[in-house]
Amino acid sequence: MPAPFAIGLDIGGTSVVGAVVAADGRIVSRRSIPSRSQQGIADGLRRLEALARTLLDQAQVSVNDIAGVGIGSSGPIDAETGRIHNPFTLPGWDGIPVVDHFRETLGVPSCLIGDCQIGALGEHWNGAGRGARTMVYVTVGTGIGGGVIANGRLYRGLGDSNEVGHHVIDLDGPECYCGARGCWEMLAAGPAIAKMAASEAPHNSLLLTLADGQREQISARLLTEAAALGDPFSLRLVDRVGTYLGVGVANLINIFGPDAVILGGGVMLGWDSFAPSLLRTVNSRGKMVRLDQVRIAPSELGLNAGVTGAARAIWLHNAGEL
Repeated sequence: MPAPFAIGLDIGGTSVVGAVVAADGRIVSRRSIPSRSQQGIADGLRRLEALARTLLDQAQVSVNDIAGVGIGSSGPIDAETGRIHNPFTLPGWDGIPVVDHFRETLGVPSCLIGDCQIGALGEHWNGAGRGARTMVYVTVGTGIGGGVIANGRLYRGLGDSNEVGHHVIDLDGPECYCGARGCWEMLAAGPAIAKMAASEAPHNSLLLTLADGQREQISARLLTEAAALGDPFSLRLVDRVGTYLGVGVANLINIFGPDAVILGGGVMLGWDSFAPSLLRTVNSRGKMVRLDQVRIAPSELGLNAGVTGAARAIWLHNAGEL
């Protein structure tokens, strides 16, 4: 009989979020700590273990009652060796052996997959993607990432990578750090939205007023706030970004033919602002698929999608289904 609880960890460049999750998807305890990867591997392993033990204490759950520790991390990662290789957003943790550490210190199974993949697992299991046979999960935040559930199982590409944010939607678009131009991420992720808004906002715009006249304070969230208040410039830019998002979503629908596309991440907290032009664009580009059977929706789990999916990952790992 599967263990009634699992620990899920979601490791990002700024923070690590952890949770004890019950077998029905309920979060029993939740806590976050700063990543502080620059302090090195030994410090990181110590603090990750301390986080796991604190979560168990808060949930009043014994280590004997957990299936193990499922870990999702911003990549690159090596799922086979259980190590993170991300000098870009986790400097100082390159090669950190997170899986071996939890196996040795807690004496339980552990597994490592990508951070967008745990988001996909979470939403498919207990969120907006429930019941979908094939689902595409897209997270729009500092970057754009994705995970795919194909025929009910997590699709794992080469190196556990699903870099949907780096498919090109504008050949003449801005240069991307990946070497291409016009990547989806360069046009519709949070920093790209903030950059466009800051450079284009008129001096008399409500957006600039909300930013206290400081263009460097403009963010995607502030843009949607100004749009909701009727600022003409912000409404136009939100419409443009929604179009960019819609082009990318339409491409993914045409490629995968999913039952559902679920959008999460910080930028998608502004779903109501972006949805009209996003959906309009998808509908104009989806004549080769049955769009009436594709559900496009925002995340239900929000910022808990990652830890929920990470916990789900260890149960699937133990069952040989990951």
